[in-house]
Amino acid sequence: MENFGETKYFLQAHFYPMIEWEQLEDAVIDFRKVSRKDRFKFKEEILYFKQLLAQKQYDKIQDIINVYELEYTQVCDVDEIQRLVNEILPIIEKYEYKEDISYVPMKALYYIFDTIFIPTKTFLSFDFIAIDIQREGDTFIQHFKQDLQYVEKTFSENDETKKKELLKIANDKGVYILESEYRDSFIQEMFEGLS
Repeated sequence: MENFGETKYFLQAHFYPMIEWEQLEDAVIDFRKVSRKDRFKFKEEILYFKQLLAQKQYDKIQDIINVYELEYTQVCDVDEIQRLVNEILPIIEKYEYKEDISYVPMKALYYIFDTIFIPTKTFLSFDFIAIDIQREGDTFIQHFKQDLQYVEKTFSENDETKKKELLKIANDKGVYILESEYRDSFIQEMFEGLS
């Protein structure tokens, strides 16, 4: 592997020296805003470090630290690279998509109704909602997007029975976004914010 650009970016933009090790998971969640391709590349880089550590190729790790100027980050030596690998891989894997978790229709949307939305009929800050949803990981995000597709289809087809069912459940939770003028922009911004 010749390029460690994602590791350098993560360490400079998300896990910079003012961030404590206890906040590593928050840094990973923040980093998840980058593309799926960049997240995959980042994981490959971390796995390569793990391989080098297992092979005790400490000089090669030190060369990477020097070439990518990681000595100016809080992961500035081989011991810190070891700590990063040990602590970050379980966090990365926690948020990855898991195919063995089956989709249960509307479960993710109802969970969001219970945990994230503020009961109001006024405009919501959709960006903050998307950030909260990011904390749930790729599997949840995929299921949530499927639920949103169902909601979108229900309202576009004007299926009164399904609409009433959705609105009743939402209203019982104190959520009124589905019957507000912001419903379509909410759905669109959720898709964009979670892509």
